Amino acid sequence: MSTIREDFSLVSNDTKLYAIGGYNGQIINTVEAYDIQAKTWTLVSPMNLIRHEFDAVLINNLIYVCGGYNDEVLKSCEYYSAISDKWYFTTPMTIERDGLALVSHEGAVYAIGGYNNQNGYLNSMEIFDTKTIQWTLKANMSSARSNFGSVSFMGKIYVCGGEGTSDGKSCETYDPKTNKWQPIASMKNQRKNFKLIAIDDNLYALGGYSDHNNTFLNTIEIYDYYSNNWSFTTSFPKYVCSYGATVAII
Repeated sequence: MSTIREDFSLVSNDTKLYAIGGYNGQIINTVEAYDIQAKTWTLVSPMNLIRHEFDAVLINNLIYVCGGYNDEVLKSCEYYSAISDKWYFTTPMTIERDGLALVSHEGAVYAIGGYNNQNGYLNSMEIFDTKTIQWTLKANMSSARSNFGSVSFMGKIYVCGGEGTSDGKSCETYDPKTNKWQPIASMKNQRKNFKLIAIDDNLYALGGYSDHNNTFLNTIEIYDYYSNNWSFTTSFPKYVCSYGATVAII
């Protein structure tokens, strides 16, 4: 990338990766696109607002970003169209959130957890319907958490780790059909500011930071869906924290 970034979001479509916003000594709104075939980075239109500690998802070929921080905790949302190379504001969330997770699942955007000054750590979740352009509150997580990992996997929403009222290892899963959360096996390491990704039948918890040990992490854990068990695999060569990660099919 041409810009140093932390606390940013990385999103992929069929042909490009998008590095969005973040912090590099100051909060930024710049966006870079990486062409997977040409292997080059190019600046595209910046977001309307500077923000970091937000999240972003791709849905219906549009990139949605929500929440974050820019001298105040945000509830605003905007989306990017690669066709027009423009950002557009859309309906804000009902609650200000930074350190939240955004998940794209079955045509909807899920905004989960986070933190704000009024409520502290959040266990609430709301869903954005891209057709009606409205947000609806759904069942709360059992633990309030921010700066955690979340992903759509096996027809459900999975959340793990973070900071808040959980122990930083706990995981739970949300079933949209029943509107209920259920606990699953906890990770081996306490983690925040890490990424949770899904590949085939497994989840991967990558790096982050451990408050328990006061250390950055290079470890990787794999969750096996069928055995409901976490195990360690080969670590990163270096520590990674507050970074962007996405799964791209090349």
